[in-house]
Amino acid sequence: MGESMKRASQSEKMRNFPKNWFYVIGLAIIFVSEFVLRDVLLPEQARDIHIGTAVLVEWLILSVFLTFWIPKIEGNRLASIGFGELKWRYLWMGILTYFILLIVWIGSGLTLEAIGLEGLRSLQPMIREHSFPILFSLFLTGTFLEEVFYRGYVIERLTSLTGKIWLAGLISWVAFTFVHFKFFGLGPTLDVGVLSAGLVILYIRERSIWPCIIVHGINGAFSFLIAPLLML
Repeated sequence: MGESMKRASQSEKMRNFPKNWFYVIGLAIIFVSEFVLRDVLLPEQARDIHIGTAVLVEWLILSVFLTFWIPKIEGNRLASIGFGELKWRYLWMGILTYFILLIVWIGSGLTLEAIGLEGLRSLQPMIREHSFPILFSLFLTGTFLEEVFYRGYVIERLTSLTGKIWLAGLISWVAFTFVHFKFFGLGPTLDVGVLSAGLVILYIRERSIWPCIIVHGINGAFSFLIAPLLML
């Protein structure tokens, strides 16, 4: 009886704790863990074991967020970070958005070349150095984990905190773009910025993570699975 009352008292304290503070803590966990795992702990010449370990930790954090932090601590449903109904129109929206991004990338590629920089395509030799299991894990991480973190959670929680979805989208765009800078370099990171902008706009328009997952999945499939095979 005493243990049950203690748990009930702890639950009551959690409910009385301002929910916005849980949002701040959740955002801090994502931003700090992503920065530490990708920009601090990973060596510049990262091997499969380094990347695999970082990815594993990222997925452990994601699993805690989806199964414990959001439903138990925040008291929210997963729909609060964009996991709403999966609609068929998200498929064609994702495909259309990807083709629009391809057109923009052609223009950005010409611009980067004109100023002496290379785009995302220049990363293919580095990508091909890694094993298929690592490339597949990077594909899954980009397609699902990054969308949950950078679009769903970051945009929705920052919108709740600031009341300004455009500001939340801007912070999401900056955070996602520059977390890639250490390993991608300036030119490819600018190309990532194009992808990030498209995903932010798409998420804000639909308030759903599903079309963003489709866009990121198509891009990741070409980058990590198809292109390395074609260039063998």
